[in-house]
Amino acid sequence: MQEPTRDDWFFAANDAWDAGALKKALSLFLKAAAAGETHALNSVGYFLDHGIGVKQDSTAARDWYRKAARAGDVAGCANLAICYRDEGNFRWARFWFERAYAHGDGDAALELGRLFLWEGPNQNHRKVVDYLTKAMASSYVSADGKKEAGRLLKSLGRK
Repeated sequence: MQEPTRDDWFFAANDAWDAGALKKALSLFLKAAAAGETHALNSVGYFLDHGIGVKQDSTAARDWYRKAARAGDVAGCANLAICYRDEGNFRWARFWFERAYAHGDGDAALELGRLFLWEGPNQNHRKVVDYLTKAMASSYVSADGKKEAGRLLKSLGRK
């Protein structure tokens, strides 16, 4: 019998998560991550960040998100950016949201628009509008993200 691959572990972890077997899911994500599955790196971070099947640990979560981001995982970039944004470190939040957006994450464009808006809409008006417009045009933005980008553009006098 053939040894399971990192993909096998990753898919089994998602199946376990769907079935509510959270500790088993985390264990399988860890195996997949150790074998080099980049999405599993982000999933371990997510479990730690949200206390899913394990004690919540923001510091460890950020470490896992960073590993995922550095391995090229788009969700890892976005999740790491959210960690930095939530602690008020907007420079690093912008850096990782820009990476996520560069990989096609439309919700990251919305977050970049928000960051520039927080810095002052008059100071960065062009960047705010540019990123919000990109979020609206993206095929890879959530329905809520598109709605929020539209609402913010409207509040800035744009349609």
